[in-house]
Amino acid sequence: MRTKLLLTAAAIAAGVVSSQAQSNVYSVNVVGYVNKTLPISAMQLSGTPLDDGTNKLSSALAGAPNGTTVYVWNGAGYNSASKAKGSWSTDLSIPPGVGMFIQSGGTAGTNTYVGQVTAQVGGSVSNAIPAGVTTLRGSMVPYAGDLNDTNLALGTTLANGSIIYKWTGAGYTSSSKAKGSWSTALSFSVGEAMFINSATATQWVQKLPAN
Repeated sequence: MRTKLLLTAAAIAAGVVSSQAQSNVYSVNVVGYVNKTLPISAMQLSGTPLDDGTNKLSSALAGAPNGTTVYVWNGAGYNSASKAKGSWSTDLSIPPGVGMFIQSGGTAGTNTYVGQVTAQVGGSVSNAIPAGVTTLRGSMVPYAGDLNDTNLALGTTLANGSIIYKWTGAGYTSSSKAKGSWSTALSFSVGEAMFINSATATQWVQKLPAN
């Protein structure tokens, strides 16, 4: 995956670079792009890493090939939309912080997410996580890291008794938190989503470094 962020401060560059071991960061600013590879017929868990203003499938996944299907978890099942002849059957809204399954069908492709980082320089954003309900979420800031990473700030947010599920391509691997530690320090790339079952209602707060 290739990531380009045009941030406005060297301090932000350090924060983004340190959290994006699987990406290439070329320069620094609150706008940029993230390239997401879509292998043939593979199911991927993805989250929109940048805010493009509408975050509809027609804009966020404009580069997805025809035959692509998207599944959005609604708490009990999935709402789906498919792309044919350049149009989506339903133009779902997938804002940063919400996760989805993407299946590219019989054609491989690369989708380019274009937009701005949801957090302002020196500011923060919050993603509400309910208690005892399995939700599909993604990072609202284009960070990567494991459950102990302070930039991703996912593992540090959730209370003991919480469980996270990572999609492997064929099933799930999970990690649970007890006595302040995770059973497995699962790692997530930029634009990767995960299922979360939080033991308590909380806010997943992520920050963008200041100048």
